[in-house]
Amino acid sequence: MSQTTQRRQHGQRLRIFLLAVISRVILLLGMALSCATIPDFHSGDDVLQFNLRLENPNNAAGSTCFCLQGHACDKGATARRHSSVMNGNLCAGDDNNTKQHIRYDWLDQLYSFVLPPITKWDAARMLTLSVDPWARYASLPFIEQATFNDVEDDATTCNATTADEFNKVLNRSEQAHAFLPLFPLIIRCTADFLINSIPHSFLPSTYEATIAFTAVIVNILAFAIAAVSLYDLTIFMSMRNDLATPKEDETSNNKTINYCDISKTTAELFCVNPAGVFFTSAYSESVFAMLTFGGHALAARGLYYNASSKMRNSSSDRSRLVSYFWVLSTLLWALASYVRSNGTFSSIWWMLIGIGQCCSYIYTAISAKRDDKVCIRAMTVKCATILCCHGILALAVAAPVFYHDKRGYRFHCMETNSSVFNKPEWCTQAEDSTKFSLYAHVQRKHWNVGLLRYYELKQIPNFILAMPVLLLSFGAAAWWIITSWNRHMNIGCDGADCKNSITLKNVFWWAFQALSSSSDSVNNIPSVSNSSQLLLGPSCLPYYAILAGFALVGTFVAHVQISTRLICSSCPALYWFVTILITSAQKNGKDNENHARSTRTTHLIWFYFLLYNILGSIMHVNWLPWT
Repeated sequence: MSQTTQRRQHGQRLRIFLLAVISRVILLLGMALSCATIPDFHSGDDVLQFNLRLENPNNAAGSTCFCLQGHACDKGATARRHSSVMNGNLCAGDDNNTKQHIRYDWLDQLYSFVLPPITKWDAARMLTLSVDPWARYASLPFIEQATFNDVEDDATTCNATTADEFNKVLNRSEQAHAFLPLFPLIIRCTADFLINSIPHSFLPSTYEATIAFTAVIVNILAFAIAAVSLYDLTIFMSMRNDLATPKEDETSNNKTINYCDISKTTAELFCVNPAGVFFTSAYSESVFAMLTFGGHALAARGLYYNASSKMRNSSSDRSRLVSYFWVLSTLLWALASYVRSNGTFSSIWWMLIGIGQCCSYIYTAISAKRDDKVCIRAMTVKCATILCCHGILALAVAAPVFYHDKRGYRFHCMETNSSVFNKPEWCTQAEDSTKFSLYAHVQRKHWNVGLLRYYELKQIPNFILAMPVLLLSFGAAAWWIITSWNRHMNIGCDGADCKNSITLKNVFWWAFQALSSSSDSVNNIPSVSNSSQLLLGPSCLPYYAILAGFALVGTFVAHVQISTRLICSSCPALYWFVTILITSAQKNGKDNENHARSTRTTHLIWFYFLLYNILGSIMHVNWLPWT
């Protein structure tokens, strides 16, 4: 890669980073304007709301209070909880509360304008867990003390009231288990850093508002890094697929430029994706996308280096880097799984890569007609080793979710003091079954998540809202399958001879060849008409498989309205497919009869992306249902 190309890529990375930041700021201002001008819809008494305390930062005594008792900023919170002496309406008595800080009215008004819209719906839970990490625990020492200190003539009533309070806290604790702890931890630690580094005059006047402000900063930076990571992933995936295509000439500068162009388009689409409001609010989507796309970018870089080394028949100087890239990718994906449970889908990538490598070795042996026992034995051992290693990496990616499940069981069923109240009913079920999942139980109990559980007439509007992203996802997977079928089943034929019937034998043979060519081995494939078609290359199989998996989960298992943010934060293949549609329309000549249809498709895609950003900034921030 020439220095000119590298400089061009560095310049585009910087522009994409700035575009991502600007897009978040614009959307945040639009959300704030919508929140300030449109009256809030009544969300229901059972919906958790987060109080920033910006309108009334004073405590019960009337003095300004930055940190309340029991919050993460309270240095004596642990001691208070153990001694059962705590009042969430009183100041913590820390230095932040006792010191007098100069306040700027215009800055306080800006915070009061910008921060409220990012606290709606699930963002309230994220912020609550950031402010009060003990909200995950069901044990309440002060409830137990109140039970034993009841007045004798009113003991029954007081015990019943306390039991009801405990059940409410237990439900809140169970619901908190559905939100993994890494994102609130990042927000809390970053807020502590800001509090200790920036003069308090420039921060919001309350700890709750400071946590919300920190969530905005973290999400904006994480979103920008995710956009750059998607750009890098697209470049290296395109170059890796291009290595396998026959070269008619040695001039690669134009193709490299096309790599930059399609990668830039992909990143720009991410910057205006239809789930933009969730990437801006205090949701975990931005951090999750940063970790997921970053891991994919590192893995793609390592695989490209390995493939290019094999093409040059060079030593393993660069191919040795693959193991380091894979370790880093696994680490990022494991962290992503500790942010959102759908991060476990990245383990599918590892398994498909491992199966693809085994199929590649088998295909090579079949092509060389090597069927002796020594070859079969060596191939079996090698495939077993590959599958074992990739299985370990896949388990490492999913391990944080299992750990979170076990941790939730421990502090609900083992650490909760049962001298006053019974343990949750599911504790017995968890003890009797090794397959019990607390996360799945909580999702099923509190949100009715499960196979076809959401198929109700009243959910039709939510299915309509999710329909565009689901159609794009299934369309992308189908397009890749058709392209792969034509690539592998129509080699060496033309005209009517290329019409292979879809039989069970052909389907299995196609699947075998597709897995084989998706590995890091370089296999010759037909040349492509334009560089955007490289995003449908054989090595893209794991990405389109994951996209199809998420689309199936969103359609049949999860709440269908979350499909938009679920897929937009997890699946690079969605943006690749949209990039293909857009660039194909741009390459069609004006005299082409398909040009008008391609142009309409492009306009419809941009309209969908922008419309959902506008509607999201209106509906979500005013407590209206949104995807």
